[in-house]
Amino acid sequence: MTWLSGIVAEVAAGRQPDIAVRAPVTLYVLVGYMPMALYYLRKWTDATLETISSRFALDRYGLGYSKLMIAMVGIAGSVSMYFAFLHQPMDPGLLIQPLRWSLTFVLPLVGIVLMGWFMFRFLFLLLWSATAVSRTAREVRNIDLLDSVSVKPYAQHGVNSSLLAVVALSICANLWLDPESPTIGTVFTVMLLVLSAAMALLLPTWGIHKRLKESKAAELQEIRSAISKRRKPATRSVEDAQQLRADLALERRLMEVSEWPFDAGSYGRVALYVVLGFGSWIGAALVERALESIGG
Repeated sequence: MTWLSGIVAEVAAGRQPDIAVRAPVTLYVLVGYMPMALYYLRKWTDATLETISSRFALDRYGLGYSKLMIAMVGIAGSVSMYFAFLHQPMDPGLLIQPLRWSLTFVLPLVGIVLMGWFMFRFLFLLLWSATAVSRTAREVRNIDLLDSVSVKPYAQHGVNSSLLAVVALSICANLWLDPESPTIGTVFTVMLLVLSAAMALLLPTWGIHKRLKESKAAELQEIRSAISKRRKPATRSVEDAQQLRADLALERRLMEVSEWPFDAGSYGRVALYVVLGFGSWIGAALVERALESIGG
């Protein structure tokens, strides 16, 4: 507490920027958020797989990763984050000499190691679950192109999963403003979360997108073949003329069918998440500049 009080005193006196206090607090907020994100991701994934299985009469799917695999991913994350943020090339032996650790090294070390452990596990599960959801589309036999509700769980899973990554990005905004934060660590973390958010949105829907595209092409080919036959004047009857109008109307409806399972609501939610994320970064930067101006 002496060290923390000292930093607070330095900030209050204007000798240190307030990011010196906010950065470690933000780090531990992120550490606290990651287990919660993991919990909801598992919960939402199980619910999505259950919904898809029951809606299309499929066998129950599971995620199918081992505890050893997820533990190895966590260890890799802790090591990666240490080298990205705390490793000191001029003193490479510091990590294995705990008697030399100061409190200013211990607190970030614990936070960074925990962040790497939880973040990499979260990112792994984010992509693993997205792949599992996408893979179910291979077993879907009949798709009603005019019933967008049936494929909505794929889009919902992508939107919900990407939200978890966008929230993590928003929490990290303060850390990126820390002038003492290594550039390589900041860029590494941002790229991981941005790419994961994008893949979390699109990857679960990729399998059903391919199925929708194939089904749409097959049905259009079939209906256009029927239209071509009924357009021959020599063989057209009154019944054929009525059916031709119906076929032409169906062709127009099929042409309007989206090859992605997203609807207007999904696009709106994604746009809102992006705005909130960028808003938090811009807001944090403006507050930081205002405080620096007042302090100056």
